[in-house]
Amino acid sequence: MKKSQFIVDQPGFSKNTVLLYSTFSTSLVELEKKVYEDIFINNKFQKNQKDIQALYDMGFLIPDDKDEAKFLEHLRIESLEANNNSPSYYIVCPTTGCNARCYYCFEKGIAQKRMDEDTAKAVAEYILKHHDPEHLVIQWFGGEPLLEVETISYITDYLSKNGVHFDSKIITNGYLLSDEVVELAVYKWNVRIIQITIDDLFDEYNRIKDYTYQNVNAFEIVMDNIQRCLNEKINIRIRINFNPLECDKAIKTVDYLKKRFAGDQNFFVYLAPIDSKDIPSITNEFSQQKEHPLIALLDAEKNFCSFGNYDKRVETGTKYETILKKYYLTPIPTSCYGGCESSLTIDSTGNIYTCHRLLGNEKYASGNVFSGRLVNEISKIYSNPIITDEECNRCNLLPLCQGGCKYRAYAYGKEHACTTVKGAIKELIRRAAVEMNNV
Repeated sequence: MKKSQFIVDQPGFSKNTVLLYSTFSTSLVELEKKVYEDIFINNKFQKNQKDIQALYDMGFLIPDDKDEAKFLEHLRIESLEANNNSPSYYIVCPTTGCNARCYYCFEKGIAQKRMDEDTAKAVAEYILKHHDPEHLVIQWFGGEPLLEVETISYITDYLSKNGVHFDSKIITNGYLLSDEVVELAVYKWNVRIIQITIDDLFDEYNRIKDYTYQNVNAFEIVMDNIQRCLNEKINIRIRINFNPLECDKAIKTVDYLKKRFAGDQNFFVYLAPIDSKDIPSITNEFSQQKEHPLIALLDAEKNFCSFGNYDKRVETGTKYETILKKYYLTPIPTSCYGGCESSLTIDSTGNIYTCHRLLGNEKYASGNVFSGRLVNEISKIYSNPIITDEECNRCNLLPLCQGGCKYRAYAYGKEHACTTVKGAIKELIRRAAVEMNNV
């Protein structure tokens, strides 16, 4: 018998206890400090047999021959294999151009190109030929996809005329959601979800977005457009990108949105840290601050929104599982589905990518809609389930990230690839325990 690798321990709720959480089995327990020291510090597995058996059943103790890291590796392999079927999720970028100029955009600096009609036809034909007949979702991405309404309509019309059933999502800044566009979204594009990024309020929002239009109050235009979509029963997801050093801006934005839209069941907000080489990663501990940025935001949002893209309105599972999900303490089967056949991204020139973050960088393409999808060096990197980084393999949080985001590790540094909750993991576990005890 041996100790599991994937244990997070910390002082318990009294001076004589220790709180343990397994990121592998998701068990949570508070032990007497003496029992904890006997078992986990001094390896006295012959004493406290009742406790030993309970800890074994919960996954804190495991058989000597059990290789947890190898199990996770097999899980990643199985997840990739299970999703290597006909594509059911397409991210389509009708233009890399944009009417906003956000300073943090990962596409900053790439060439702005519109999708021409020949490419749009090839995209539609590719989807028709290769899509999963049981389920198809198209996410319209950019740049700003609503700059190319005619291209979106061309592709959706082509698919509809050929009997293809699909749902759509739009990732947009929201500025162009006019009455005409919303009508197209509902009745022609089969849009179910629209995601809009709101990074701040009023003049500061206008400054960050830096729209190409002159003398307009872009913030109010977008707010009115959000209401227009809600009136049509479209599911609106607001993404608040935040700098971990400036949480107060995100908190103010959450408060404003809560007052203006919280009564609508189709309105949902989530918080996402900005990835940048110039901004510290949210995975840091931020020990110089009074509290970790995630904790500050958690206290401020008061069950109105969440981190990541987890929508608490569609929670499933037990109350225990729901609480773990709320605090992002649940394991995942793989870090990324970019290496799977079941999803792909297509840019405005028809290039195919394993990850939408690679858009516009032709050297990272894995084929195109004219000649077909390729298995090449970049696609192999994304589909490789083997983690070679020893620090990752030794980490007790590995089940929560499975090696993390490959793009963020490459573009911004290894620390940006880790699970978002890394720097605040112990406080999140503690809060989960408190909530479970109060249920």
